[in-house]
Amino acid sequence: MYFFCGNWSALAMRRIEGDSGETAFMQQLEKAIDSNGALIKGVGDYEVYWYFDTESEGRPLLFVHSVNAAPSAIELKPLFQHFRASRPVFAPDLPGFGQSTRRVGTITASEFAKNIASIINEIAPSEPPDVIALSLGCEFAARAVVECGAAVRSLTFISPTGFSRRQPPAPQAQRRLKRLFDFAGFGRGAFKLLRLERSIRYFYGMNFSGFVPHELVTYALKTTRQPGAYEMPLQFLSMGLFTANAAESLYSKLDVPVLVLFDKDPNVSFELFEEFDTNPAWQFKRIAPSLGMPQWEHPEETAGAIEAFFGAL
Repeated sequence: MYFFCGNWSALAMRRIEGDSGETAFMQQLEKAIDSNGALIKGVGDYEVYWYFDTESEGRPLLFVHSVNAAPSAIELKPLFQHFRASRPVFAPDLPGFGQSTRRVGTITASEFAKNIASIINEIAPSEPPDVIALSLGCEFAARAVVECGAAVRSLTFISPTGFSRRQPPAPQAQRRLKRLFDFAGFGRGAFKLLRLERSIRYFYGMNFSGFVPHELVTYALKTTRQPGAYEMPLQFLSMGLFTANAAESLYSKLDVPVLVLFDKDPNVSFELFEEFDTNPAWQFKRIAPSLGMPQWEHPEETAGAIEAFFGAL
C-alpha cells in the first residue's frame, strides 16, 4: 500500500526490501518535474514514483497522466507548476512508465484504477482531493471513483477518451494483437521504431497545433530507453486498456462535479458529449486551438478555466 508519515507536508517513502537493478538504473533518468519525489509500493509487485510539493496548504490536487508510447507526469507539468504555489500537488508516474517500475507484467485498467484509488486514500483520507486527468487517464480516474469507491471532490478531464461512438476492439481482437506483438520480437521491433526521435516528433506534432516543446521530445527519448520501457506501451497498443462503452459504464455513473476541457484531438472524438450536455454536474469548455495538450499550448487559459471551476465548487 501507499503510505505517508505524519501530515502530507512530510511525505515519506518505504523502500521495497531487496536490491533492484532496475531501480538503480532508473535513478539515471532525470526527473520530469523539479520537485520532491519518492518511490513507494504500488498495489502490485512494483514501485510507483511520486512527484509532490506540499509546501502550500489547502485541498490536495492529484494529476493523472495519459497512456501512450512515452507518457509520464511531464505531460501535466505546466499545471503542476501552476497549482503548486497554492495547494499540495501530487503527480505519480503510473506503473510501467517514467520513474516507476517498468517491468510490471500485465496490468489491467482496473489495476490502474486501484492504484489511483489507493493514492487518493493516502493523500487525502479526510478531505477528498480534486483530480485532473489527461486522455486515457480520465477513464482510469473515473473507474477509481466508480469501481473502487475513491472519494474525490471533483474531476477535470482534458481531452478524455471514452466519448467516441467508435468502440475499442473486442477482447478476441485484442488478444490477437497481443499475440502479434509477442511473436518473434515483433513488438519490441515496433517499439524501437516508435522511440526514434523522428517518430516521437511526428506523434507529438499530431497533438500540437503549433510548436512542440523541446523538453517533451527530449524526455520522451530518455524515458523510452529505460529497461523494460516497451512493455506497457505494447499493452496499450493492443487496446486492452480502453473501457468498452465508457460513457455509459463509467462517466454516466459519476456523482461529482466534472469539468471537460477539449478542442480537437487526432486520436479521439467526442460525439457522446451530447449525452452529458443537460447534466448540471458536467461543464464543457473548449480551449482552442489545441489538439489534445491545451495545458502546454494554452497553459494560462487552461489553468484559469480550472481555477474558475474550483472556485464555483
